[in-house]
Amino acid sequence: MKYLSCRYIEHGLDFEHTRLETCCFTCHSGGGHITLNSDYKGEMIDWDKLFTLKRKYREEHRKGNILPNCKGCVFLEEKDWDEEDYINFLQFNYWIQCNSKCTYCYEVQNKKIFDKIKPYNTVPIIKEMIEKNILRKGGEIAFGGGEPTIAPEFEDLIKLLTESSFRNMRIHSSGIKFSPAIEEAIKKGVLNVVISIDSGCEKTYKKIKTVNSFKKVVENMKKYAAANKNNYGLMTSKYIIIPNVNDNRKEIDLWIETVKSIGGRWLAVDIEDVWYKTNRATISPYYLDLVNYIIERANEYKMKVELYDRARGLKEGKNQI
Repeated sequence: MKYLSCRYIEHGLDFEHTRLETCCFTCHSGGGHITLNSDYKGEMIDWDKLFTLKRKYREEHRKGNILPNCKGCVFLEEKDWDEEDYINFLQFNYWIQCNSKCTYCYEVQNKKIFDKIKPYNTVPIIKEMIEKNILRKGGEIAFGGGEPTIAPEFEDLIKLLTESSFRNMRIHSSGIKFSPAIEEAIKKGVLNVVISIDSGCEKTYKKIKTVNSFKKVVENMKKYAAANKNNYGLMTSKYIIIPNVNDNRKEIDLWIETVKSIGGRWLAVDIEDVWYKTNRATISPYYLDLVNYIIERANEYKMKVELYDRARGLKEGKNQI
């Protein structure tokens, strides 16, 4: 049966700091946060209870009643969804520590709150999901943070997923700490590491990240790009457009030239979250022009560009919904 829904409502699971949700996307008008467990601290999951709730959400979409928190989301699509209970879109956003202090980060802006949260270990849960065939291949496994590479379990978790033949993994990283597990997974063609450098020079990087790690990040991006010998696994350099900080063509040109110089072939673009949500109805055409400029420059160098949900919403004219 065809109906409007999304892959995350149907088969998604997101590990947040203190919750389990269907996904982590919040930039649309509905606001996201479709909750599966509002008080989660890393304990083993009651799968019957979780899938009962997911079936309830899925049934509402089947009836044509889009969940209020999902309205306006760019991931909604009409298709013939299956009715099985499994997860194949898995997100890890539970790790809160970081080796960067980005000015736009909600954790930095709410440090007192996040300092009280204790991270948990997901390896036992993932092992159970694999053993019970709850976690299935064919979707995507994504890591956010905090900085995932500094989590004590990170290397073991990536090795577990790689050795279990999971493909299409995506790691969002500051790029400050080099990860052998990421490098090996890139070589095997199963992982894309997305490094948010947001700048093309040390001065702008320090202004945004408040740490002196620009050269180290560029060097690590170069190592990851070199691991991509067969063009399967990837290193993607990400640029979050921040109004009045890096929102100009000069900085964008420096960024693209830097990525090109280290052998990078993939770019990603997004827009700063809080500013976007606050100004979504009045965003100047200038920012759409910047997104289009990045696409044009990338085409000149035969590089690929991925638009993240805020940039994609702006490109598709959905920012004002």
